Amino acid sequence: SSGFEKHPLPIGGHTASLCGSPNHPLLPDMGCVGSRGPSEPDAAPCKPAPTLPEDLSLPSGDGGDDGDDLGWVPSSSSGALVTPARALLIEREAEACLKPQLPLRIQILLDNGWKDSADDDAREICRRLRRGELQFTLHARGQNYLIDFLATDGATQMNVTTGKKRMLRILDRGDEDDPKRALSKAGSSASLSSLASRNGLSVSPVEIAQQVEYGPQSKRGGATRHSFKVLEGNPHAQECFRKFEQNEMKLCGEWAVFYHSYSFAALIYEVQAAVGSVLFRFRSQYAPLPRLLVKDFQEIPDAPCLAQRFTKDFASNKRDHHPSFRRVAVSCMCSLGSTGPEACTAMVFIAGYSCKDLSFRSVLENLLESCYVPKPKVRELAGRIIALSEKHGLDVSQFGGKPCHSGKAGHLLQIFLRRPLIDRLAYAAKPYGPIDDDRMPLSTWMNSNQSFQVGQARVVAHPKYFMRADKVRMYVASADPTFHQNRKEFQKELVNLLSMILGEPELRQRAASGVYGGSLPSWWSADDQRQHERF
Repeated sequence: SSGFEKHPLPIGGHTASLCGSPNHPLLPDMGCVGSRGPSEPDAAPCKPAPTLPEDLSLPSGDGGDDGDDLGWVPSSSSGALVTPARALLIEREAEACLKPQLPLRIQILLDNGWKDSADDDAREICRRLRRGELQFTLHARGQNYLIDFLATDGATQMNVTTGKKRMLRILDRGDEDDPKRALSKAGSSASLSSLASRNGLSVSPVEIAQQVEYGPQSKRGGATRHSFKVLEGNPHAQECFRKFEQNEMKLCGEWAVFYHSYSFAALIYEVQAAVGSVLFRFRSQYAPLPRLLVKDFQEIPDAPCLAQRFTKDFASNKRDHHPSFRRVAVSCMCSLGSTGPEACTAMVFIAGYSCKDLSFRSVLENLLESCYVPKPKVRELAGRIIALSEKHGLDVSQFGGKPCHSGKAGHLLQIFLRRPLIDRLAYAAKPYGPIDDDRMPLSTWMNSNQSFQVGQARVVAHPKYFMRADKVRMYVASADPTFHQNRKEFQKELVNLLSMILGEPELRQRAASGVYGGSLPSWWSADDQRQHERF
C-alpha cells in the first residue's frame, strides 16, 4: 500500500499511525511587503499569515494631498498585506475576469497615515512586477518616481526630482482581519526580498510568474477530472474539494502542494495542534498538526537525510513502516486528482485511509505523558478527550470510543510548501517509500507543467517548519460533515480540557520542554501563545 496513514509515530516506546497554515501557524507570514521577519529565522515567533479574500476591489479616488507623491487616495479600511508575487496573481486574475478594478491596493505612508494609490498606478506597478521588475521608474502626474521593492529597509517610492522617499505596501482588499492586527502589520516595513533572503526562501518574480502561468498544480499537464466521479452525490465532499482547488489557485505561484490522507490518527493530530496553539502559536483553527515532538527530528531533520537513511537502513527493514521513518515523515500524493500509484485522493478521502496494527489509545496516552501530564491522570484525561471527540462527531473507534455517525472517517490535509523548501522537506517516492529517481530532484518535477496525477512523495513534517506560516501552509477537510463543521469549536474545548498541562506558565514550560526534549529555544515564552496569535 502507499502508506498514507501507515506512519505510526513512536511516542514513549509505542508507535502511532500518524500522518496527516493562512496555516495556520507559529511564525511570520509568507513574506508580505510591510512585514518584518524574526531575528531568529528558524524559531522566533512573528505575525500569522493572512488568507486571500474571495472578492476584492479598490476604492475609487483621484489625486492625493501631497504634490510630491503619486495619486494616493484615502483608505477606507485596512487589508491583508501581500507580496509582489501575490500581486501578480491577483492582477492576472482580474484581467482574466475582465474586472474593471484591480482587486488589491497599493499604499504609501504619508504624514497622516497609509493612503491608497489610484487604480491606474496600482495596475502599472503590478504590470512591472509581472515582468520581473522590482526596481523601476514610474511616471505619474508629471513626476517621475523610483519604485523599489528591493530596498533593505522596505519597499519604497522616491520622487526622482526632490529625492523625497516614502514607504510602500501592497494589500488585499476586504480582508477579515481585525483592526488591531492590521495596525500591527502596518507598523513594520520589510520588503519581500529582505524577509525571503533572510529565510533562504527567495523566489524570483519571473519564476513566480511562470508558476502562475502554469496554473493550479492539480490542473497542470492536461489532468483529467475522472477521479472526481467518486464525489458525485456527496455535496459536502464536492465543496471541500472546491475549496482546495481555490487554495491552489491562490498559492500556486510561490507554493507547491501535497495531499495527505488519514483517518483514525485524526485525534492524535488534533491533540498535537491544540498543544501547539498554546505553546507555539500554531493556528490550529486551520489544520491539525501531523508531528509535534521536535526532539524526534534530531537524527532525521530533513528529506535528504531521510532518503539517505532509507537507502542505508530502511529499504531492507520495514521500509516506510520503520519506526524511525514513521516518527518524522508523512506520505502524500501531489494532486487532488491523483489516480496512483495505488491511491486515488478522492476515493481515500471518502473511505478513509489507515492501518490498525497498533494501539491508538496507547499512542494518545504516551503523547500526553510526553507533555508531562501526571501519570496518575493520563488515563482519565485520555478518556475525557475521547468523550469530547464523540460529542463533536470525530471517529474514535480505534481509541475505544464510538465511530462517527456517517461512517466516513477520512480526512485530507492540504500541505503547501514554499517552493525553495521542496527538496529540503520532501522527496519523490514509490509505494512504501523507495526513492523514485525518475522524478528527482523533486523540485524540478513539482515546478514543471506536467501532470501530477501519478506520483507519490514523502514529506518530513518537522514542526520547526510546519508551525511556521512563512514556510508551510495547511488546510484540512473531513469527510464526515458533522466533525468538519464542528472542528473549530472542538479545538477550543480541547484546549480547555488540556488545562492541566497548559493552564499555568510553569505547566506550559514543562510541556514545552517535553516537546523539545530538554532546553527550549531562546525566543520561547511561557505565556499562552494564543493571545499573540493575531499579531
